[in-house]
Amino acid sequence: MKNWPAWIPVPSAWMSAVLLVLLTGSLAFAVKLIWQMGYFMARFLPPVAISFGVLALLSPIVIIAIFHHLLHLFLDRFFPETRSPEMEPNLGFFPSLMSWWEGVMGWSAILLATLATVGIVGPFLPTWRSLYPLYSMFLAWDKTHYLFTIPTVVWVIAAAYIYHFEHVVRHHLIAVGAANRANRR
Repeated sequence: MKNWPAWIPVPSAWMSAVLLVLLTGSLAFAVKLIWQMGYFMARFLPPVAISFGVLALLSPIVIIAIFHHLLHLFLDRFFPETRSPEMEPNLGFFPSLMSWWEGVMGWSAILLATLATVGIVGPFLPTWRSLYPLYSMFLAWDKTHYLFTIPTVVWVIAAAYIYHFEHVVRHHLIAVGAANRANRR
């Protein structure tokens, strides 16, 4: 990976973007479910609506963190050689700090990739109805033909570049930390 061009996302960024696009249907379903429960509860206790709204907005972080944790438990069990050297093994049921970071990063990538896609594709569309495939990506995966549309492809590319940015920053911080440790000795 040392010879990889800096302006092309690394394979792990592409993998994260594709997994994220596949997970967005489940995330949208969970957010919709929490939102509906909050709407129902708001009729009886209006202040609870704010709590459910915040819970609905933050729930993707928890879901992505749990998914990341379970994925790494599976990979550690069946493919231990794929473990990144800077990550400690996942032993418990509760997600590790890296899983929580991936939850925050995943939610940020969803929001930023969606904004970038609307900003890039939006001006070229004849009507806003043309963004329906992107909208349907966030509903559920009952219609997988929406995966292969121009807005979804642009979304995956934007998410891959966001994950690539995170990869570059992480490796820079690791290098700076290693240099600081070497200077202290």
